[in-house]
Amino acid sequence: THGRKYSAEEIWNNYSSFIKNVTPVAEEAGVRIGIHPDDPPLPEIGGIPRSIFSSFDGYINALDIADSPNIGICFCVGCWLEGGELMGRDVLKSIEYFGKRDKIFKVHFRNIDTPLPHFVETFVDDGYMNMYQVMKVLVEVGFNGVVIPDHIPEMFNGHGGPYTYGHMNALLKCAQEETS
Repeated sequence: THGRKYSAEEIWNNYSSFIKNVTPVAEEAGVRIGIHPDDPPLPEIGGIPRSIFSSFDGYINALDIADSPNIGICFCVGCWLEGGELMGRDVLKSIEYFGKRDKIFKVHFRNIDTPLPHFVETFVDDGYMNMYQVMKVLVEVGFNGVVIPDHIPEMFNGHGGPYTYGHMNALLKCAQEETS
């Protein structure tokens, strides 16, 4: 617990102070900051509330405080899936909401077997989420950033990476074809 419990108000005040100092520098330098969700997105760990980047509403509030086109999300599909109902909005609706507002700067593409409290990272085609639907919504909202594999499970002779990249490429081509 780091010797004490922190309040959600302290965490939000710290974030507000930090982001208000960082944002003008990012804007001046032309840097976009994509904030990654808490991993895992639990409400509290070690006496520290995780009220900012562990839910849809937390992100809404955090992005409102930043109030900048340079502050957005590194949308980690795996973390969003880990959180499940705790996130307050499912993966597809969240991508649609933030994607339509150009707030998704990068996507971590990962699947898992089940939401918290216990989960196992899986290959993109072997979890509880249909990752084609994720790719399709990204294409539909006009996402033009980078989509990278995240936490690739090991496969014989190190072929997990090529397998994942090939699968992602096929999903992207199918989604582009279907939505064009």
